[in-house]
Amino acid sequence: MQVFLKFVRDNAYVVKLHVAKKINQSTVTVLQNLVECDPSYRAVWILRTEKDAPSILDGVIVLRAAVGGEAPYTLATEEKLKKIKFLMKKWDNPTIQSASKPNPPTLYEIFVPCASWTFWSIGQDLACRGNVPPNCHYDQGTSLQRCQLPVSMRFGEILQTLLMGTPFPFIICGGPDSGKRTEIVHYILENCRRHQAPCRTLCVLHDEVEVMAAAERVCKERNEQIGNTIGYKLHINSQVSEMNNVVFCTIQTLLLSLLSESGQKMLIQLTHLVVDSVDRDASDMNLLLSLLKEKQHLHPTMKLILLSSSSVVPTLGKFFGESKIVQVPHNPPSVRYLPSKPHGVEYYYLDGILDRICKHEVIQKMKDHLQTSQNPLKLMAKLQVYYGPRQLNRNVTRIMDQLLLKCWFASDTKPFVVLLRLLAYNKHLVDYQNSDTRMSALMIAGAKGYVGVVRDLLAIGANPYLVGRKSLSALDWCTAGQQNPCWQIMNAAHRVASSTSAAASRLALLCQLYHKVYNPYTVDQQLVVDVVAHICKSCIPGKILVTLPDFSDVLECYELLQKSLGTRKRIGFLIWHRLLTEEELKDYTVHPEGEGLLYVVILMAGPLLELVSTVGSIDYVVDTGLKVHPGGDYAKGLCVDRACKASVETSNLLKWLAQRKCYMLYPMGSLEEDHATDPHKGCFSRTEPPETVLKAVLCRHQSSCSSVEIFFDTALIPANATSITSSLELLDEIGAIERPLQVPTSLGLLLVHLNVGIHLGKALLYSVLFRCLDPILTIVAAMKVGNPFIEPLDEKGESELMQLKFTLHNRTYSDCMVVLRLYQQWTQAKTLQTDGEMVQNSHLKVGYMEALSNARVELMSALRLLGIVKCGRGHNTEELNVNSSKWVLVKGCLAAGLYPQLVIADYKNNQLTTSGGEGVCEVHPLSVAQVENLPTKWVVYVRKQELLLDLGEQGQEEPVQCTPKTQICDNTVISDWTLLLICGVDRPGAQETGALELRKPPNQTEGDGDQELVEFIVDRKYSFQLPHGYYRAVLWIRCKLSHLFRSFTQNPLKTLERKETTVLLNKIAEILQLEDASLMLGNVVVDTRPKIRNSLPMGTLWNYAHFMMEQSSVGEGGKSGSSSH
Repeated sequence: MQVFLKFVRDNAYVVKLHVAKKINQSTVTVLQNLVECDPSYRAVWILRTEKDAPSILDGVIVLRAAVGGEAPYTLATEEKLKKIKFLMKKWDNPTIQSASKPNPPTLYEIFVPCASWTFWSIGQDLACRGNVPPNCHYDQGTSLQRCQLPVSMRFGEILQTLLMGTPFPFIICGGPDSGKRTEIVHYILENCRRHQAPCRTLCVLHDEVEVMAAAERVCKERNEQIGNTIGYKLHINSQVSEMNNVVFCTIQTLLLSLLSESGQKMLIQLTHLVVDSVDRDASDMNLLLSLLKEKQHLHPTMKLILLSSSSVVPTLGKFFGESKIVQVPHNPPSVRYLPSKPHGVEYYYLDGILDRICKHEVIQKMKDHLQTSQNPLKLMAKLQVYYGPRQLNRNVTRIMDQLLLKCWFASDTKPFVVLLRLLAYNKHLVDYQNSDTRMSALMIAGAKGYVGVVRDLLAIGANPYLVGRKSLSALDWCTAGQQNPCWQIMNAAHRVASSTSAAASRLALLCQLYHKVYNPYTVDQQLVVDVVAHICKSCIPGKILVTLPDFSDVLECYELLQKSLGTRKRIGFLIWHRLLTEEELKDYTVHPEGEGLLYVVILMAGPLLELVSTVGSIDYVVDTGLKVHPGGDYAKGLCVDRACKASVETSNLLKWLAQRKCYMLYPMGSLEEDHATDPHKGCFSRTEPPETVLKAVLCRHQSSCSSVEIFFDTALIPANATSITSSLELLDEIGAIERPLQVPTSLGLLLVHLNVGIHLGKALLYSVLFRCLDPILTIVAAMKVGNPFIEPLDEKGESELMQLKFTLHNRTYSDCMVVLRLYQQWTQAKTLQTDGEMVQNSHLKVGYMEALSNARVELMSALRLLGIVKCGRGHNTEELNVNSSKWVLVKGCLAAGLYPQLVIADYKNNQLTTSGGEGVCEVHPLSVAQVENLPTKWVVYVRKQELLLDLGEQGQEEPVQCTPKTQICDNTVISDWTLLLICGVDRPGAQETGALELRKPPNQTEGDGDQELVEFIVDRKYSFQLPHGYYRAVLWIRCKLSHLFRSFTQNPLKTLERKETTVLLNKIAEILQLEDASLMLGNVVVDTRPKIRNSLPMGTLWNYAHFMMEQSSVGEGGKSGSSSH
């Protein structure tokens, strides 16, 4: 056993070692004494396996713990801990203990309305008569418009397939302009009515905005009111009745439906199940299709119809068996604008747009001097130095500096391989100069004589005339001057550019200069405005589609277009993005109509083309070629893969949609080049998040499949086995499932219904228990919407943003506090109608605060649906915010919810480590919790972001400090006592043990036994020392808190009514308040609750603060889920 102890001690990256051997307790005691006496073993612990008997151990665990040391405490805290003893004696009274003892936990003890479908079971006779769809008379215009849709060409084939009794699904492939989403609903209804057959159809879409828009469109085409033949059902809002033949819903709604008996009965009643956008890469879609495959044999009469925007679906067809595939052709252009051009459409790429339309000063300067310049590359070098960014943000700077230093110190070209792979996606950084040496990649390659590297760099746009220190260019760094082959290649670069055709050279140079001044991974809003203004000024009237990455880009573009085109009264706007509210869909997405209206500008973010009813008649398309990065940007302005660029298929579709002209704000062939060099192309394994694994456990806990691991291994897209195992361990650790049977608990059910992630959902539940709901509600809503700030591209912008954040965190060292204070300031500015100025001064994304406010309303509605929050006469919102002013409890909720996402500050190396020291990470540069400023070493975080680029190994001769590949974001600093009292109390078994274990039992002496210093470990990860009496107080608090939280997840309201809940929380708050004060941590009062109660518009009226003032007469019940007070 001593060999194992030495092995763990001497190997820093070994965190846990399981010794599978029966060992006597006496042997373990001897080893414990040995470890205790040797200071080198201070971080090594010997623990029994969790299910061993006291005498004989069936193996032990040797692990490395993070040393917390002797937990400091003030004299005032000491007095509070002494008073806990009296409370312990009182509460441990057998009479009181038996009265408060909880019932054994059972599965789904809490009542949760799991998306009830009982409206389809009201009155059996009525339901049977109502199953046949009613007759519908389409008006002439609608019928003509439907006949022109491409899917109508396959009407006969689709109708024949609907009549077939085969149990296999059939797949319809067609673009967003094909009309397949709404037409399949019409075909099903018409077919059932013609044959007097029953119709119970469920249409499953991705986003709520798609569900509401599709239902509204079908009802409009049928000349019916929504809620009759057609209904929709969301997690919170719905318009359904027993008369519905078709109901639209989201994937989340259907997954929740599978948890209830009414949902299972609904699935049996279905005649048709339509799943749209099966080609989208989403975890929930992969889970749903895999579940449908598993349940397919249980519902042989249900017709499964899958809709795909991609024409290539071989994997899907094989997954479901003998599936019939219907290919819908593209719609031929209705306008032959230029018969001599392909499809009659005129295409403009970035080079032509810069030459003819762009009004940027740097481009104008380049065009003015290009004809007279003898060396255009020298001219470009001067312009990019004058107009380009002076210093990039810290993440980009560190990555590029490290790569360039490796290239300088290396004795071969291996580091250039990594650098060139990065520059293949980031050609705008090819001339980047090291922040210390001012050396560029071309200068280093020339100095070392790497001819091949020089050619590669010149091919992607490196400028040999860019100067560094002492005005030396890359040409000057070439030894032997003109005799050097590298010098000759560089010198010939400008002659090659000049010798080609003047027009081609001019356009290529404009593109290079533009991307070296303007980052290609952010939207150039001014260029978009220039293009739209050009269309409205010089082109035939028509509809203009502008595609943008996210909702904030849409709203910012709308604001700029209004300022630029505001005087032209013949221009209308349509706003489409994922965060549109139900009211906006009814009022603000209707096609603008008015006398003399010539141009309609459609601003769209995300894959929502099928929401536009007139998508088949788009005259002009402005494509930015960008999309939201699904994993977040490690460094803003730098992309290591093509995940933030639109796909080639999307680009081709937009080209096809344009009837007259298509403007693409990227160079020709750039998307095709990125697609060809995509390192992730062909990857058939995915990493499933814990939230998806929990949904799988809940949806199929009674399945015949032996385990969740096997289920995901046989899924449509198999998941990485390691990620599934890690997710199951995490879910077991936080008490969401019970292993080894993988049975879900009440906590797991609540987390799935909240649908904000495992950790944020747990923090929200703790906020209800701790009675500080509103601050946590705002924080969780902010994390759900995303980063509120416009991420700066340069060092100056970072400095300004950090100054703002430091004025807001008030020595709390919490990024969550910053967001909370900003939201409170915005609500006050909204009342004073100065919110626009506040958003601009605070560097906030346009529309973000409105989105946050709407997310708060949705979360409150979800809590009401779960029965946790009450409204009306018996409302409890005031009671749930009694402690909202106590930041220590708000921070405690974050710590309890985010745990085990906890890191420890390593002040010596200015970095952070995980519990066993095996993982190293750092704080995001824009976080207020920087290591050098921390008053305590414990930091909890919301999310990590990884650097996917392999920077290569460090050689012995390379004095280069490596950058950690992981950064933590949205951080909050906590004290030792927050960790001791709150973190890890919800893990299984904590009700009895508090998740604490002693290294060895204390001496049983009389009198001063409570003063003996004992060493203990928290959650088998963090070791501390405390006097035995205070250790017993900590143990008692953790056990009671664990008991309360477990009871809360089973019966929230009853637990909140118990007197001991209030007493225990007050004791915890007093201790944490005293310790935070001793650390000089800020205790900001955060009880200024927002006054805005209803959802805010985010479309065409988002900017008008007086809109909500006009709605002040609307009562608090105007929309379900009003504010938390």
